[in-house]
Amino acid sequence: MHPVPAAVLRALPAVVLRARRIETALSGGLDSVVLLNILAQLKGSLNAELTAVHVHHGLHADADGWLDFCRSYCARLGIPLRVEKVTVRPAGRGIEAAAREARYQAFARSSADILAAAHHADDQTETFFLAALRGGGLRALAAMPELRPLAENPAVHIWRPLLPYSRDELAAYAAEHRLDYITDPANADPAYLRNRLRHDGLPRLRQIQPQLDAHIRAAVALLQDELAVLQETADADWQAVHDAHGFNTAAWRQLTPARRRQTARRLLLETGGSLKNQAFLADFCRVLDQIGTGEAQWPLSDHTLIASRNRLFLLPQDWQRQYTPAARQGSLKDLQAAGWQLRPARHGLPRELLNQTLRIRPIEKGDLLHTPAGRKPPKQILHEHRIPPFIRPCWPLIADENNRPLALANLRADSRHTVSDGLLPCLPDYDKFLMKE
Repeated sequence: MHPVPAAVLRALPAVVLRARRIETALSGGLDSVVLLNILAQLKGSLNAELTAVHVHHGLHADADGWLDFCRSYCARLGIPLRVEKVTVRPAGRGIEAAAREARYQAFARSSADILAAAHHADDQTETFFLAALRGGGLRALAAMPELRPLAENPAVHIWRPLLPYSRDELAAYAAEHRLDYITDPANADPAYLRNRLRHDGLPRLRQIQPQLDAHIRAAVALLQDELAVLQETADADWQAVHDAHGFNTAAWRQLTPARRRQTARRLLLETGGSLKNQAFLADFCRVLDQIGTGEAQWPLSDHTLIASRNRLFLLPQDWQRQYTPAARQGSLKDLQAAGWQLRPARHGLPRELLNQTLRIRPIEKGDLLHTPAGRKPPKQILHEHRIPPFIRPCWPLIADENNRPLALANLRADSRHTVSDGLLPCLPDYDKFLMKE
């Protein structure tokens, strides 16, 4: 066996050994052609089905020809090929970034456990320098790990077995095995920063420092090790600021400023889908640190994030419309069909009363509910139950057919009508606002 496949076989990660299916990203270029050839040689040593995926971006006049090449190559190897035709939408970003996003979304649709990608040592060096030139932090400078879950689909792990090998070593392998491959003319286009770095910047730096690539590989290994420690700390902080009610901003304020920023960054990435920019992160942390038990709102890409009473709530952009009940009336059956639940309550309403015509509406001026402590306005009951102020105007009230209040959803029934084994009308989506501790 050639030394490269033998070395890949010896270094197989445990998650790859357990995989049921390994899918190789095949562009038709040198790197991916070599990778698929190597994995085809190892097929008998793997416990997984081997397949390939080609992403057709449609950006080059020869894109259809590249697809035909990949189909022919896979047919010769006896490897099934999945074809993903994507539409690249720059939308204010560079074409490379948009193509990469479309490509990784296609990868995420894989039914495989492992997506094998052909990134190699030269790619790693270029990625490090690109991150530095763009002002990247530790995560960016740590470049590409050998193995990680796909952000777009964590059930699929991306695996890069060729990271120890240079482009020249892969070219020598292809020549030895007489492998044909495609040369994308875009790889020589100086309009792309990566190409200028590859063909001009890095060759000059290698003349100054012949051990450049080895030093960068060592630096990346150290950075990935430090990133792993940072991630462990970040995970511990993430657990520390969460409790039964979600994100606890009072606990978040107990962290150091740097750890608050890391936790807030993760929160924004997970809730908003994008970080926007560092200025947004800094302002988010500043406001969250200063408001205490007060309220603040941030519009995200698809949602609204609201801080209130030391908690964070992720709601739809039009949450006021969605949570404010439109005045309606109907039977108990109608309510249950609309998502309402009847929960057992020590002081709930009798079923015979609930079987009458009921009205669901917002709280109105003059509404009063009888409690063991006397008559109270619904807004006072909401305050006593520590319901966040922003949602109180939206809270549903249940009234009888004559519009007299019977209960506040999820909270309390009018004590004039309650029985010891009664029922309380509840909407599950409002449970998130219950702040009992």
